[in-house]
Amino acid sequence: MKQLLKSSYIPFGSQYYRAPSPDSADWERDLQSMADLGFTMVKFWVQWRWNHPAVDRFYFEDIDRLMDLAHEYRLKVMLNTIFDVAPAWIYQKYPDASMLTLDGRRIGPQTQPHRQIGGLGYCFNHDQVMSHFFSFLRETVKRYTDHPALGMWNVGSEPELTSSMAEMRLYADNADRMGDMLCYCEHCRNKFVEWIKSKYHSIEMLNQSWNRNYREFSEIELPITRNTFNDMIDWRMFFVDTLGKNVEKRFAVAREEDQGRHPLLCHHVFIQGFPLVSTANDPWNVGRFGDLHGFTQMDDSMMIDILRSCAKDKPVISAEMLMLPGYTLDLPQPIEMTDIKRFIFSGIAGNLKGFIFWQYRPEVLGREAPTWGLSFLDGSSTPWMNSYAEVGRVLQNQAEFILDAKPQNPNVAILYHPENQIFAWISTKNEKSATDSLLGTHHALYEHNFKIDFIHPREFTREFLNKYPVIYIPFPYHLGAKICHNLKDWVERGGILIAEAYFAGWKVEGGHHEKVVPGYGFDRVFGVRQGVVKPAVRESGVDIVITKNLPYIKKGKTAKGSLIQETYLISKAEVWAEFSDGSPAITCAQFGKGKAIAIGSYIGLSYHRQQHPENGAMIASLVEAAIKLDRPRYTGKGKVRIDFLTDDKKGSMIILQNLVNEPVQGTISIPDLPSKKFAEIFSKTKLRFSMQKGKYTVPVALTEREVKVYRG
Repeated sequence: MKQLLKSSYIPFGSQYYRAPSPDSADWERDLQSMADLGFTMVKFWVQWRWNHPAVDRFYFEDIDRLMDLAHEYRLKVMLNTIFDVAPAWIYQKYPDASMLTLDGRRIGPQTQPHRQIGGLGYCFNHDQVMSHFFSFLRETVKRYTDHPALGMWNVGSEPELTSSMAEMRLYADNADRMGDMLCYCEHCRNKFVEWIKSKYHSIEMLNQSWNRNYREFSEIELPITRNTFNDMIDWRMFFVDTLGKNVEKRFAVAREEDQGRHPLLCHHVFIQGFPLVSTANDPWNVGRFGDLHGFTQMDDSMMIDILRSCAKDKPVISAEMLMLPGYTLDLPQPIEMTDIKRFIFSGIAGNLKGFIFWQYRPEVLGREAPTWGLSFLDGSSTPWMNSYAEVGRVLQNQAEFILDAKPQNPNVAILYHPENQIFAWISTKNEKSATDSLLGTHHALYEHNFKIDFIHPREFTREFLNKYPVIYIPFPYHLGAKICHNLKDWVERGGILIAEAYFAGWKVEGGHHEKVVPGYGFDRVFGVRQGVVKPAVRESGVDIVITKNLPYIKKGKTAKGSLIQETYLISKAEVWAEFSDGSPAITCAQFGKGKAIAIGSYIGLSYHRQQHPENGAMIASLVEAAIKLDRPRYTGKGKVRIDFLTDDKKGSMIILQNLVNEPVQGTISIPDLPSKKFAEIFSKTKLRFSMQKGKYTVPVALTEREVKVYRG
């Protein structure tokens, strides 16, 4: 990160300008205040509609003045190029520029609470519109690449198909709104046909996948129902590819003009906020191209692990730190120092190297007013602004360490599969079945102090999988031959596979259901075949009774499954849990040097939705019982997350988070420490470890939701 920034500061500050607010009369005072608070970076938006008001005219005077003021007050700038908002003249020049819904409505140009100036709704597959899109980007980069205040380019602010139109995302969570699906214009249809040709190469291969009898590609019909899988999955993945190519070209244009003077990034929102089905949002798709990568940070630890995982070895930052979201008379609770520390230091634990708050002043326009701000409406300081600035100053004191430090290596990987997200939407009416399964599984492992990576289908190679002793796959219905082949090889060589019901139940390459489940020959890996499958009671779920003592849950305790009860016919597996009728519910089998654990329901989904405590204990126990992993541990009342960062030359940092809404006390233990003595970076209180049973241990006490950070 220091090499990218060409300096040893942590990017820390806030978003400031999204035309037409704040008022220009406040700019100098606000930027001076930011500098006085110790901020190092400010973010400005350069908006296509605002800054390119006519075909032959650019308007950059506002950005010019802001850049000069930032330089005067020693603030580096992240320039966000914003393309959700196409100029009014685009829609006049190209009447067919707007996206078209399944039910035939043209979308936009329109406004949203967070896009006051309008312009939303154009199609990414309209070539003439895209030509103007990239011309504006080129002009912007040319103008500011030599400005001394420029710190980095953000060429993709939350790139997604629906372009900030929240109402157009709802069909991902409610298939009864399928009429809102985008985009069915002629430009998309023509490019989809070409995309299908490129994917399948021959009409015979397409017919095999879609189970059709087309004679030529020109006969292809766009999927318009949720009744079949492979065609609809292709249709939605076409837009994932469209978005990825658009972002890739943004980086290419910016690099060509900037010539390596400044780092480039984009930042994403994960599927909790932007469902893949409707927004075409896949972090691995857009995170491939930049020098660093960022995200819109919410109070969600899984988002941090997704960001780090999709960015690989690139530095990562919180490009939009959302802490005071709200709307008119739907106001957020004020935030305190504890809240700010939780956001920032859970991020530091996940390897974040910068934080940009959304935003400095509260909104004064539309339904987002009067929320979101660090300051009061008149720009004066709030208590939380002072707390945020104090955290920033402490961070800068630790900058040399934080910029080079690395978190502990991950020991569990969870599969995130974009096509499986679409499959879940088709099969259950909403994408949340798969999303909530991921969230619940991650939550359970996180609170038991496992270090978690997410892996993506594009990464399934022998070499890559060797990094992980355990792979956990929630909601594993749609996997495909490549994933299954590599997983089988990995288990045989010693990997621990844990997976929920209907593992690889869909034969992707043939477009039909497998005759034997688990599919792709995994009945031999798990040592079980699917028997009778029953629906779970919607509200209460299905009982899963533990039949042996496990690390965090004892024999006789009951966890909860969701959606279905998949019973097993056993060939070689050991039963670890049963359904209430006595049929096998969770089994473990040896396969080669490894193990495969099958779960006959969806326990991650149930944990996320119902917060049934035994489910969290069960998920963590399945990993712990299968393989012993050295990791930080907490013993005592409540739940404490322990993260550990090291730098060979500069020492180490321990981050403790109380995850519950009450005081806790207990003991933490860490397998290996370079030092026994630590000091808290805010209070300067001491922490001294002692050696017990081969591990470094120390008693700790934390108040409600408290975060403590120690350097040693």
